[in-house]
Amino acid sequence: MIIFNRKKGQGVVEMALVLPIFFFVIMGIYDFGRAMHVWSSLHTQCVSAARVASKRINQLVARDVYTSTTHQTLAEVQTAFWAARSPMTPQSEITATFEGVGTTQQKVSVSASYNLSLVTPIFGTLIGAAQGEGSASGAITLRARADENKE
Repeated sequence: MIIFNRKKGQGVVEMALVLPIFFFVIMGIYDFGRAMHVWSSLHTQCVSAARVASKRINQLVARDVYTSTTHQTLAEVQTAFWAARSPMTPQSEITATFEGVGTTQQKVSVSASYNLSLVTPIFGTLIGAAQGEGSASGAITLRARADENKE
């Protein structure tokens, strides 16, 4: 009498069902971590640049005047912005705008954006569609902004 063990293929079938879901979850965690890192880096860059732009060069002269000679120039603010950049975010893919720097405005605004291509294409399509920016490439746009009043 021959006894057959019918459970030999059970482990293979379970792995075939669970493994794609496992990889999908791991890639989603990786994408979420990258997105948080890039956004945190952009936010740090904006805050650093806004702080440099809002600082008065000489605290004792012209306390209520806001000109290009009382505060930092645009070049110095841009240098501070790029100095705070994370090495993981390519400089060529960051778009930055500086408002109120070197002008008579009392407020400084620094904003930046970065197009992040996600590894998990389904997440990119779903999140991009929710933002109104759905694309087949699976990229999402991360934005950060910092506003400060000049001293």
